[in-house]
Amino acid sequence: MSRPNLILLLLLCALPLAGAQAGNVTATGMLGAAAGDGAEKATEPRTLRLTSRSVVRSSPNGRIVDIWDPDALLTSRAVQGDWVRISGHFPDDGPWQPLSEPLWVSRHYVAEMPKRSQPKRNRPEGIDRYIVVDKSTFELTVFEKREGWEKEQEILSTTVALGMDRCLPKEKGGRCYYTDPGEYQVRWKVHDPEGIEWCIPKFMEKEYASSVAAGKRCFRGSIGSHALNIGKSYAIHGTSNPASLGKRASHGCVRARNDVMERIYALMETGDKVYIVD
Repeated sequence: MSRPNLILLLLLCALPLAGAQAGNVTATGMLGAAAGDGAEKATEPRTLRLTSRSVVRSSPNGRIVDIWDPDALLTSRAVQGDWVRISGHFPDDGPWQPLSEPLWVSRHYVAEMPKRSQPKRNRPEGIDRYIVVDKSTFELTVFEKREGWEKEQEILSTTVALGMDRCLPKEKGGRCYYTDPGEYQVRWKVHDPEGIEWCIPKFMEKEYASSVAAGKRCFRGSIGSHALNIGKSYAIHGTSNPASLGKRASHGCVRARNDVMERIYALMETGDKVYIVD
């Protein structure tokens, strides 16, 4: 069974700030039980949350039916290989509604709703990290503070691309894309070893009119294989266009070189702070 198709968001991400937190998006528990097995398997009924803007399909790796926003809640009671069968959802955060026909989404881009306890952290106790993205220098820096240290230390720094900070002309859709300064936090960690697939949402069709006309809507690996969803409409992710680093080039997200993004992904945990400053 091939890896699923899906969208990350991160490029766009459009994530409303929800109260629930979840840990890394990994193949554990119910979601990982059927990995590598092509037979459909029944599971306990579960409530899941999308971690990025994602395509939902008519069957595993089948026809694209719709594009659902991140943080959408869904229910499932079966998996097939790398796919989760959706049995119902909560449209517009309203009451649960069953689906007349099942839909499917990649297991790499859903997370189980967290338990009442705090998410498990892989980092030893007494170590805290945070990210500072400086818009004036196009630099992303990871800082670490340990018990007993008088001050934090810089452990990684890299050049990044940022939002274009302007509005497109009307013929391109007229949307405005900024990387707004502020305090954020790592809400989800997303990894697809075959490359995260970004698909053109409907509201960006004018911007990518030639690709849509040619039938090219999805692009695997365009945002690398690792991403940190930090809320609002932003993610920190890799890029297939390293020439854009050091420039205002994105739709608001923070782009890093793919190999560096893998290191950032490994260093950071869900809940870590991210500060974007002018």
